[in-house]
Amino acid sequence: MSLVLDSVAAVKDRERQINLSDGMSRIVLRRSSTHPVEYAITLITRHDGRDHAVRTFDNAHDVEEHHEHRYIGIEKQPPSIVRGSVNEAMKRAETALLSHWRAYVDEWRQTIR
Repeated sequence: MSLVLDSVAAVKDRERQINLSDGMSRIVLRRSSTHPVEYAITLITRHDGRDHAVRTFDNAHDVEEHHEHRYIGIEKQPPSIVRGSVNEAMKRAETALLSHWRAYVDEWRQTIR
């Protein structure tokens, strides 16, 4: 029996949350601790008693292909894509979310009216 390692997805077994100042929003950072590193960093906000994804950054398809997804309501939109290192992409995503989370949440709220 042969094992194909490339088809096995890394488990995102490390998680960290950053609660944001509005008390309704948070950033959830999930990543694998093994290589190749897979990650998903999501801005989540609470609306009408439920959590909703607002924006997600990930490398779900390739370790060096980084996606940024907006949401319209509950619908995940096609990504903008950049290529590069995982560490740089994760840092860029976290910095963008920390700097612009209010604008991202406000933009998302406009899609649910």
